[in-house]
Amino acid sequence: MTESLQTLPKAVRLYGHTLTQLEPAQLLGMAERTTRNSVLTRLPLDFDGRYDAAIPRALSVATSPVETDLDLLRGELSKSTVRMFQQRSRQAADGNLTFLNRRIQFRSPDQPNWFDDRFDDYPLLWPLKLYAFEPLRWATLGFKDPQAAPDRVVEVFDQWVRDWADSIEIGQPGYLRNAWTPWAVSLRIQTLVRYLAWRTGGTQEGVPARLIEVLAREIYRNSLFLTNHIEGDVGGNHLVENGLALLMAGLTFSEDNNSWVSKGISILGRTGAKQFLSDGGHYERSPMYHAIVTTRYVTACSVLTASDRTVPNWLAAMTRQAVAYLRYLCPPDERLPLCNDAVFGQALPLADCLEYAAAAGFGSDDRPAPAHSPASGESGYYWLDTNHGRLLVDGGPVGPPHLPGHSHNDMLSVLLWVDGHRVLTDTGVYDYASDERRQYVRSVAGHNTVQVGDTEPIEIGGKYLMGARTEPTVRYEETEPAVFDGCYETASDAPASYRHNRTIVAADGWWLVRDMLSGPDTETEPSISRLHFHPDIAVTVDESGPIRASHRAATDDDPPLLSVYPLGTSDVRTTTTQYFPEFGVAQERQTVELRSGPESGTTAFGYLLAPGASGGDISGSSGDGEE
Repeated sequence: MTESLQTLPKAVRLYGHTLTQLEPAQLLGMAERTTRNSVLTRLPLDFDGRYDAAIPRALSVATSPVETDLDLLRGELSKSTVRMFQQRSRQAADGNLTFLNRRIQFRSPDQPNWFDDRFDDYPLLWPLKLYAFEPLRWATLGFKDPQAAPDRVVEVFDQWVRDWADSIEIGQPGYLRNAWTPWAVSLRIQTLVRYLAWRTGGTQEGVPARLIEVLAREIYRNSLFLTNHIEGDVGGNHLVENGLALLMAGLTFSEDNNSWVSKGISILGRTGAKQFLSDGGHYERSPMYHAIVTTRYVTACSVLTASDRTVPNWLAAMTRQAVAYLRYLCPPDERLPLCNDAVFGQALPLADCLEYAAAAGFGSDDRPAPAHSPASGESGYYWLDTNHGRLLVDGGPVGPPHLPGHSHNDMLSVLLWVDGHRVLTDTGVYDYASDERRQYVRSVAGHNTVQVGDTEPIEIGGKYLMGARTEPTVRYEETEPAVFDGCYETASDAPASYRHNRTIVAADGWWLVRDMLSGPDTETEPSISRLHFHPDIAVTVDESGPIRASHRAATDDDPPLLSVYPLGTSDVRTTTTQYFPEFGVAQERQTVELRSGPESGTTAFGYLLAPGASGGDISGSSGDGEE
């Protein structure tokens, strides 16, 4: 980094770098949204009236395609998932709303305060989930039909729709940051279309005509709005939600709005071609967002098939590849790896996603072409398996440079499952607020990799900012033993200055992890390799022996689940850190730190991971003589 750049305040450097990485469509979208949100709302324009005037006087709806897909999806959910949706919908109908593990009790359940002052104390995502009508989604997935749901659930949610249609106008100051945030609008359209299909059951008999009219007009109004507010400024997974919403709305009003169908398919096509990598992974490199996006593409194919329309070959191929990569990411416990911005509870459970995909025609027999297989590694996640478990290493870039929002400093980080148990974990996400927790989950200290001193390999700040990027180069051999060799060097204009090489060897009974670091920072600062253990794992450090990790439910007579042998260092420390498996949930866990240096030349250290009490025979490994 030049001296002049180094003297700039950190916030200025990060904002400046982020702006230089944005794409033209993002910059234009930001300018347009700012104008709409701040300038146009001051003019004497009746936005709501303009949209209402564009809605046809009589609307004919066709819910069969969406109903068919909804039945398919619900039928593939596990019993525990269905029970969860049922419980949440009952609680919401009683006015007890919980999103992000934060609860609000409405005084009048059937007339919620859409702009409650209490929302100010919660993350923006909380009210956006309310504006997306997430409780109605719970009802449609939890109960086969309205007759199977408690009367209270149906009555309250019907009233929510009427109240929203009567009271929420378009064009109020700040509307694009609350009820009319296009991402929330997209999810609202998807949910209302499904709710309409669920309430009518394809026949509309016994359903109040006024309710059908209100639902149809609200879906139409929201879809008109969305066509004018496609999220080019945000990009990423938001565009997928935009595309699917317009597709589902177009199929609902198929006689009048084939243009919405084509526009939705077009958005999904352009977005998928850009965002799905050659191995099928999503370019934000978050397993959670990959699961969400993949499920949306499965839904797109499913509703098109149910409407007797031809699914474009490119859409089917894109979806098949994405499903295959989701299956590739599936660990032994069948729960998402929490890499980058990822938590449990936002996407459907991983096993449910895969069952739904299989039912829609994207089964486990689908195999990607060899040139595009997950092992080709463009997404950067590699499995190294032994007969005792699986180790996942992140050897890819942290995310697209123009979209730093969900990127973490997790290069060359590892996760570990032993005998089906999650042992070494990533950190998850507490929320997207700009605070110390957000900094920690994105920092190198929150991952199972090496940190040099107090610096970050890529500078981070705020909720989403990131500085000058670097990315690993990788050599991966699925041999016996399997070998991963990854290396990155910090960018020339980054505050940090060092090179990190990590080699991992996996044999029948162990994993050997060896780190080599060199560069100016390693000569003045210590290098720290961290191992974050799952909260269910108890860690014991013996002064003269290995680090022993056991399940907390184990007895004293049980052998440890895992033994960790430090290599090249005797400075072993334990500490307690936080783990965020769901939004709004913080758990304590034990973390082991292996320290080495500072040293002139190259710093080399690492560890051996051996299930059980013994490290076994590591002769012939890639470790040096001392190891």
